[in-house]
Amino acid sequence: MTSETAETGPALRYEYDLDAAPSKVWRALTVPEFVARWLLPDPQAPQEPPRISLEVIEADAERFVRYSMREKDDAVADSIVTFRLNPNGSGGTIFSIVHEPVVAVMPQGRTAANGNAPPTTMRLAA
Repeated sequence: MTSETAETGPALRYEYDLDAAPSKVWRALTVPEFVARWLLPDPQAPQEPPRISLEVIEADAERFVRYSMREKDDAVADSIVTFRLNPNGSGGTIFSIVHEPVVAVMPQGRTAANGNAPPTTMRLAA
């Protein structure tokens, strides 16, 4: 999805003070096996695991990572999730999460291919 055809809706913002160092939190956010532990429920649980895919949009090592998050069967991103990490001065991490839903919009100046209007002339077959 390009910036021409999507905009983000109202964001959810969270901030936590973690005891873990930014390097350890970074690994939890970027190592696929660790990320899967966050997103997938306990395999022993009776529920079906969610079908979520993540794609890194932008990252700066140990500072932030931004993911496009979507249902596996959906071609369009459902949301953009940004994780920010800042040292808290005592060896831990100030961990911020911003979750922005993506809302598809039609670019300005575009109309439907059929014009959505009745025909102005008709031609008869000979």
